[in-house]
Amino acid sequence: MDANIVNLRALFQKPVSYRIPQFQRPYAWGEDVQWKPLWDDIRNVALRVLNKKEDEKIRPHFLGAIVLQQQKSNTDEVTKRLVVDGQQRLTTLQLLIKATENVFQSQDDTVRAVRLRELTANQESYWGGDSHNETKIRQCNINDQRAFQEAMRTIYSDTQRQSWAISQAYRYLKVLAEDWLDGAPDERTSRADALEEVLTKHLQMAVIDLDEDEKPHIIFETLNARAEPLRQSDLIKNTVMYEANVMDEPQQASKLWGMFDDGWWRENTDERGRDRFHIDRFLNYWVIIRALREVSPDRVASVFRNYIETRNKPGEQSSIEYIVADIRNTGKIYKDLEKIRVPGIDTFLERMKTMGLGVVTPLLLWLYTSNMAPVKIRVIIDVLESYLVRRMLCGLRSNSLSQVFITLLTLLERLSPENRVDVDRTTINYLMSQTGDGQLWPNDRMLKDRLTSNPMQGNNSRKTLVFEAIERHLRGDGFENCALTRDLTLEHIMPKSWQRHWPLSPGRLNHDEAETVRNEAQRNIGNLTLTTEKLSASLSNGPWNEKRLTLANHNILFLNRMLLDNAPDAWDEEAIERRSQFLADKIMEIWPSADTFAESAA
Repeated sequence: MDANIVNLRALFQKPVSYRIPQFQRPYAWGEDVQWKPLWDDIRNVALRVLNKKEDEKIRPHFLGAIVLQQQKSNTDEVTKRLVVDGQQRLTTLQLLIKATENVFQSQDDTVRAVRLRELTANQESYWGGDSHNETKIRQCNINDQRAFQEAMRTIYSDTQRQSWAISQAYRYLKVLAEDWLDGAPDERTSRADALEEVLTKHLQMAVIDLDEDEKPHIIFETLNARAEPLRQSDLIKNTVMYEANVMDEPQQASKLWGMFDDGWWRENTDERGRDRFHIDRFLNYWVIIRALREVSPDRVASVFRNYIETRNKPGEQSSIEYIVADIRNTGKIYKDLEKIRVPGIDTFLERMKTMGLGVVTPLLLWLYTSNMAPVKIRVIIDVLESYLVRRMLCGLRSNSLSQVFITLLTLLERLSPENRVDVDRTTINYLMSQTGDGQLWPNDRMLKDRLTSNPMQGNNSRKTLVFEAIERHLRGDGFENCALTRDLTLEHIMPKSWQRHWPLSPGRLNHDEAETVRNEAQRNIGNLTLTTEKLSASLSNGPWNEKRLTLANHNILFLNRMLLDNAPDAWDEEAIERRSQFLADKIMEIWPSADTFAESAA
């Protein structure tokens, strides 16, 4: 590489096009941190020019470094340089020069305005038939491009663009230049001379020119390592733009990656308290299903590069364009999954969100991008739901599930085309074969023992999920489900504070032992039910006869109808045990065992 210190005249006067590549962030400088400090520095240098003694040399003001890379250009057009680093600084300087030029022009200072115009516009003879070569800088971000062109041409056709950062910068800098020139009417000419001199001679930058064979996006990432960290999605986009050779082609770049400019992709998923955008989370999943291995969130871009290096062969189906088309297609499915709008599996998706099991998403993405028969996908969805809900109800941890599903993905991906019809059986057999708390699929005996002899596992949202499923199951397919509203709440039939209205039954246990047994029983599944928010407060800690009457008079849920139809005169540990057995049986019908699925798939 080569490095030189130059002033703005040397940087901008020649016919040149500094091209902002797609891997750069949009223009983001602002008033307090960048524009005002820059103007203050320029004004201070201009004051030194005004007050200098004869033959005194003005110490230049150093603006930092920019990194450029030579680009190919035709003989009849401008010299092209890719801006690897420093685009915010270059853009702001161009806006400042143009703003000052227009102030001169508005004050009939035409000679100075013409001289400054040489630093902001290339003569038409150097355009090479491309009007974008008129300006010294070519923005490749479409919004920045429009705002910059309007500022350079001093036109504003769209009020929305007035809020863009580039438009704001131009207007702000123009006001500062006007105010300074008009601040001392008697010194207007000398101030104009000083400002022009500063803008052309006394602002210097270090220009680093890279060799043509350097990868500019890698240099950019290295240079910005100490700034706000680039997200994995930024690094992947940079690689895509470079490999597809569209860093300087905004329309082509938009076709490749434009769908991810939608603001939804930059929303924080807040997964387990981590700061992760949808785009980063999705690309993590995509890399997993294509690389068929676990990939930590901070290694996604690295694995992506390794992946394309082994598959990106020009002219073949594995070219970068094909890979990105796959990313876009998979991204549409991911968005549909996240927004719960995939036909036929909305209930499943809602339950997975409630359980916090995004770990299953890579497998879902694979299923929906593998041209799988819908009937096969439906079976696998039912299998996954049974596997995951049963594990939750048994209190089994989900730490190992990521590897479980990656191994399953690998098995399914490696099925020969003629054996793809066996994806459901392969899935069932694989999950059935898992052992150990981290992987196993609980059988009926394990599930029922857990449900009837231990407190129900999970937070209130997960418990409510289970009870809503039981309610839907009791209603059956022929019953209208729309009455199952979102204002349902979980209620303990025997309240946690039972001592006042729920006396212990006489028996062989002493008081302390009986109290311990009751405290455990009231946390079991048989002591829970659903009610509406409106009823919840009135039910509270009241005695069984009042609670029973309230449920009978006001509740329309099948869960509570059956509870009341079979309810004893006293709600105690024995009643809770009987209802726990009943609910456990219903849960096993809703989420069948592995054996049941295996028999159906045989």
